[in-house]
Amino acid sequence: MAGVLLQVNDLKTHFYIAEATIKAVDGVSFDIGRAETVALVGESGSGKSVTALSIMRLVPYSGKVVGGQVLFNGEDLLHISEKMMRTIRGRHIGMVFQEPMTSLNPVMRIGTQIAETLKVRLGMDEKAARQRVIELLRMVGIRDAEQRYRDYPHQFSGGMRQRGMVAMALSCSPEILIADEPTTALDVTTQAQILDMMTALARQMGTSVLLITHNLGIVARYADRINIMYGGKLVESGTSEEVFHHPKHPYTLKLLQCVPRIDRKRGQLSTT
Repeated sequence: MAGVLLQVNDLKTHFYIAEATIKAVDGVSFDIGRAETVALVGESGSGKSVTALSIMRLVPYSGKVVGGQVLFNGEDLLHISEKMMRTIRGRHIGMVFQEPMTSLNPVMRIGTQIAETLKVRLGMDEKAARQRVIELLRMVGIRDAEQRYRDYPHQFSGGMRQRGMVAMALSCSPEILIADEPTTALDVTTQAQILDMMTALARQMGTSVLLITHNLGIVARYADRINIMYGGKLVESGTSEEVFHHPKHPYTLKLLQCVPRIDRKRGQLSTT
């Protein structure tokens, strides 16, 4: 398919707990074009994050991808060696996880962690990596980057830690950025700042974005296309205009009713 960078076909990921089999991802298919932002939207437990982890081959031990394809530049990521997959993670596909405090090493300085990515993935020496990290910290809006380079994660606010994670994920100029609930636990103002910064940098670098969120209101401003996920399946897909103005699935309608609107009274639900 011309212009498609990532194509997910009939992806199935199951978790095996005691006697039960949980179909967390059950036949999901979508694609992402070059320099395109695609949203995956659904409530907690719908399978969004597991879809992202399946693409990256980072599904936890109790889970397993049992079917489907994940074609990146035409190559199925589910059937390449782990060694080759490690070269793709970070270098070609970056990821911003939900909670930066669980993703960042608490006993390593922020700058050192980002620099390590550059040294391992791009072969930079210490001096070049440090200069690049300081540049990245400035790009993501962290002031006094030279001083903050030496700070530990606990010395950063929640918004600053997430900015650091975006800097790390974009450090190698990946072709795709997967952002899994990148604004969780942040206030509304900081959410907007992080999303504006992240999507602007992605556009500048020509990086495609898979934006994963439970909040349909967030994606209106950023996504070119939207996929609605419920119970491990995609129930609706379309452009932002199609999904917001002509929703077809009852679940999409319910999600839209949860989006605050300034053109209706308090307590009044949307009839869109």
